[in-house]
Amino acid sequence: MAEKIARKPLGRFIILAVVLLMMMGTLLTTLYGLTIKNGEYYTENAEKEATNTIVTRGRRGTIYDCNGLVLAYDETCYNVCFMRDGDNRTDYDSAVYTESLIEAIKIINEGGSETIDTSYIRKNEKGELYYDWGSENERTIKSRYKNFCNVCGFVIPQKYEDDITKWISAEDAYLKLREMWFIPEELPFEDAVKVISIRQEVLLNDYRSYEPVTIAYDVGTEVVAKLEMAKLEGVETEQSTRRVYPYGQTAAHILGYCQKMSDENSEQYISAGYDYNDYIGVSGVEATMEKYLTGCSTEHHGSTVVKTNANKSVIEVLSVTPPTDGSDVTLTIDLSMQLVVENALKDIIQDINQKQKELIDADGDGNYDGKYAEYDDIKLAETGAIVVMDVNTGSVLAMASYPSFDPNWFINGLTPEQVDYLMKSDEAAETTPARNKAISMKLAPGSIFKMCTGFAGLMEGVVGIDETIDDESPYYVKDPETGKTIMQNPVKCWTKYPQRHSNQTIIEALKNSCNYYFCEVANRLGIDKLADWAKRLGLASRTEIELTGEAQGTIGGQQDLYDNTKPHNEQATSMPGLVFRSLCKTLRGYQTVRGVEIDEAAIEKCAERLMQLQDGSLAGKGDAVRSILSEELGIPDGISRSRNWVNEITSVLNEIQWKSTLTIRTGIGQSILLVTPIEAVRYVSAIANGGTVYNAHIVKNIVSSGGETLVSTEPSVFNKIDAPEEYWTAIRRGMAGVVSPEDGGTAGDAFSKEFEQLGYLAKISGKTGSAQVGNVTIDIQNTSWFVSFAPNDNPDIAICVCIPNGLSGSSSAGAIEDIMTYYFSKLDARSPETLANPDDVTP
Repeated sequence: MAEKIARKPLGRFIILAVVLLMMMGTLLTTLYGLTIKNGEYYTENAEKEATNTIVTRGRRGTIYDCNGLVLAYDETCYNVCFMRDGDNRTDYDSAVYTESLIEAIKIINEGGSETIDTSYIRKNEKGELYYDWGSENERTIKSRYKNFCNVCGFVIPQKYEDDITKWISAEDAYLKLREMWFIPEELPFEDAVKVISIRQEVLLNDYRSYEPVTIAYDVGTEVVAKLEMAKLEGVETEQSTRRVYPYGQTAAHILGYCQKMSDENSEQYISAGYDYNDYIGVSGVEATMEKYLTGCSTEHHGSTVVKTNANKSVIEVLSVTPPTDGSDVTLTIDLSMQLVVENALKDIIQDINQKQKELIDADGDGNYDGKYAEYDDIKLAETGAIVVMDVNTGSVLAMASYPSFDPNWFINGLTPEQVDYLMKSDEAAETTPARNKAISMKLAPGSIFKMCTGFAGLMEGVVGIDETIDDESPYYVKDPETGKTIMQNPVKCWTKYPQRHSNQTIIEALKNSCNYYFCEVANRLGIDKLADWAKRLGLASRTEIELTGEAQGTIGGQQDLYDNTKPHNEQATSMPGLVFRSLCKTLRGYQTVRGVEIDEAAIEKCAERLMQLQDGSLAGKGDAVRSILSEELGIPDGISRSRNWVNEITSVLNEIQWKSTLTIRTGIGQSILLVTPIEAVRYVSAIANGGTVYNAHIVKNIVSSGGETLVSTEPSVFNKIDAPEEYWTAIRRGMAGVVSPEDGGTAGDAFSKEFEQLGYLAKISGKTGSAQVGNVTIDIQNTSWFVSFAPNDNPDIAICVCIPNGLSGSSSAGAIEDIMTYYFSKLDARSPETLANPDDVTP
């Protein structure tokens, strides 16, 4: 018995020893695998996991005027950041971070700045909490909700993942987050949600928690000082940059502005190396030169390589590679001239507006007087544009659009008042301050088009340079299909005394701006030849200026009025849309008369097919009309014939058929003819320089941060017109007569005596244009155009002024005078007689 008892401890010892030896063997085998067999793999993997790269970005390039004056630049500013140490994950640490954030938010707000506001939890006016996912897309909402729940630790039962009604409510999420992050009960919602925003942002970026999260941008130095003194856990400040436009609204439409990217355009920028918080150019040069200006794309990236532990806490900085800055862009505009042009535009609009008010309401009682009493709402001059171009290169020297805006507004986000001014108010809808009207506003050019008509007539040989034409107003044309004279709405010359426009050559016709003369020339030409020359002169194509939003003009002809190879909603003008709606209304009426249920799809298809019959003539197409009515709407042929519906339909379709009456109106700058101010100044430049139509440029050169010239813009020719010099001379002489008091030109008395006495008036040429607006002509609403070039003996610059609802062409003369006075004064200052003799200068 004693012997058996003695053997028990020995057996247990042997078993324990065997177990220990087995465990030791397993450990050694594992250790061998880790250190010897797979040691290199695990070493590389460990190093890879412990090494992270923080991307740094360069400054955005500077934009200069042609003289090197700074128009936009990046300046140093300070941001506030928050970074949670990955090793500090206890409840105590969380409470300390919340306390730090509350104090940081207080300091930031007291300093006049705001912290980020990215929380998905919001409160409405009734005090109810709700989610705002920043998108209407259901897939995006679900994705953001799931991501939010995952990072916040909220469990979503799988069966409820796609059922929004079963999601955790905003109120429950809010209460849980307050509890989880130890947000004091006494802290109001407005402050608590700021803490939640920051903590939410940190969690959403947890995969790169070795990088700080920016919680406030562009704070003042006083805030920086207070935060540095407070030494708040996890809160730090860092240097950054912000975009600055030192001249505010000056050249705003040229420069454009920057904003953070939106969901719609983020993909292309993220793939190019940008971060969601980076600023991008949205309009103007900032947008078109984005790839040069930016310091955020991959090729500009710098890096800070850090070693982190398992919790992503930084334990060592391994290397630092600085980023490279974006390139600098120099423009062709002269800031001094830009300021003169902007002031001239503002002043002339205000001047015209005041004159209009005196005309329509002389006693100021708020009621229209005299012939204007029958109208309810007369539009007055409130907007406009001016472009100044170098006639020998196509370079834009100045460009103004009124009203303007301040690009600095967009950097820190628009205020409600700024949003109203730019977009939401009724006034904004009328004046569109953010729109660059110099390149996007399309209007009938009126009489400034007459140089084109006259030149086309000379080139096509339908009028001779010395041939005379008498004004026999009104001007009638014949229907080419019937040969009958069209008596309705003939064109009348603007003068009440047509006899004064007798025996006119093209020079006198331009000086007098005689409608009858140019109607006759246009009628002889026909629309196809007239449109062709307008296109050659650059009036129906974009100028290729390096700006966003440039529109393209429309001249005339059947295809411009209505092209039957395109749907009604893809046409160059609005007329096909009006005709389409009119046809649909007519066809609904037919179905109502027949007692047939109206099928909108069939009505629209039938209207579209009927419109496609219009190819410039409707003669002999009655059978086709009846066939379409039968096929699409089931209207029997007999009913169509008996009710005269074919004639009704062709009458509607007649509105989109080009006619001789439209041709003659095109010849005087009306009809469907539309041009932009920049197209007009390019066209006048071509007349001034003798036939070279340049593409427009506003970028002079681009230089990298390292000093390398990346782009140097050379003059680019759109078209070169080879014409007898006597033709150009005749057009220019006619334009010189327009502003000549001695010759009695249409703008001869529009300039001041001082301008004339200085000798400047005799050095310029010009042309006025008063384009009628709308079906019911209210003369006070005419678009005011004035184009000019100078000096006459050796043209250097061209100017185009365009004021919608601007009273008359000559009304804009004041703006031309202001700009030309500046221009000639500058020339005078450079003349040899005004320059100092080096020998006379005392050292």
